[in-house]
Amino acid sequence: MTTRMKHLDNLPGDLIREILARLPVRLLLQLRIVCRSWNSLISSPEFANHHLHRSTLIQPPPLLCWKEAGRRGDIMHCSSQSLILYRQHQPTAFELYPADGIVIQGSCNGLLCLSQGFPFETLTLFNPSTRSVSPSVPFGCSHECGDDVFCGFGYDILHDQYKFVMSCSASSLITYSKVRSGAIVFTFGANPSWKTINPPVFPYDFVGTRNGIFVSGTLNWLVYHPTIDYFELEWFVLTFDLKTESFGRLCLPITRTRSDVIHMPRLQLHNNRLSVCYRTPNMRIICTLWIMKEYGVKESWIKLFEIPCVGMISPCVSVYISEDHHLLGLDESYRKFLVYNLRQNKLVSQVSHGYHTITIFLCHESLVSPSRYSPSTHALLGNCTQLSIRHKLGCI
Repeated sequence: MTTRMKHLDNLPGDLIREILARLPVRLLLQLRIVCRSWNSLISSPEFANHHLHRSTLIQPPPLLCWKEAGRRGDIMHCSSQSLILYRQHQPTAFELYPADGIVIQGSCNGLLCLSQGFPFETLTLFNPSTRSVSPSVPFGCSHECGDDVFCGFGYDILHDQYKFVMSCSASSLITYSKVRSGAIVFTFGANPSWKTINPPVFPYDFVGTRNGIFVSGTLNWLVYHPTIDYFELEWFVLTFDLKTESFGRLCLPITRTRSDVIHMPRLQLHNNRLSVCYRTPNMRIICTLWIMKEYGVKESWIKLFEIPCVGMISPCVSVYISEDHHLLGLDESYRKFLVYNLRQNKLVSQVSHGYHTITIFLCHESLVSPSRYSPSTHALLGNCTQLSIRHKLGCI
């Protein structure tokens, strides 16, 4: 044992734990080889949860993950920091095999929930930070709903469980379909379980993505009443509580189409809070972001910022706001990433990405192990095709 390691051995265990909890995942993976005690600590679920809690408070720049809709190929990712600071878009592929048919269905606590087949033949958990992949679990979703399927992926902190929720937005209008009988809740774990629950009883249709946004133990979708005239649309948030496994609804700060809000709003997540972006093309203000400071409290909606029509042709969808008040946005019309300085009200850069249609998922780094919330590979052997990384990578 070296003199330096002897000095480290003299440090209290709690102090070493706190020091390591402040380090990024990439460095922690390298430090596992320092000694057996560090490897055991860093690989433990308790340390992974502690590190995740600290990361949630600090909010380091996330990874942007996506896959182009309707195209074959790998899941792509790039650093939000490189786009904001260096104005560079250099996407890299997560070389999962087989790649065709993989779709990102949600992001939570550093894990991506992936599906294969239409709509969800199998489900897989993937940690981009550690490059670890869980065994694929057969889901066997019905094809009846077609494009009316909506879903979400999130964490139930009360029961320490990751859950995937799927339902059909047409179920309230379909009388002959089995889907009408309820929504499906799938719980990941050593003994995965499927449960059918009551679907929402009120009519609704979707605005934008059908992938739920995870916040404060709930999944959230932006929807509207489908039977009302377009210029009389009433928007609201369809919610799903992962603890009670029940649907509900939340009010938005602006609930109806107005002369100054002519585009459908977008539901988003900023600093672990629910937010909604109202886009107003050809106006003096082309984008307004509201944030819900206390989840579930209607009166806590506050207007966070407005973006004037300066150097921008079309309204963008906000993706991420950095600590130094730079907004990373997505211009869907012109296929560009935009960086906007909120303090100076100034468009800083525009970087083309070249993709036709993409949905960005923010993935914060974590040590959470997908295999901890999945059945063993041996138990699933022969039931479905397993995803794997094409090149050898460290797993945790």
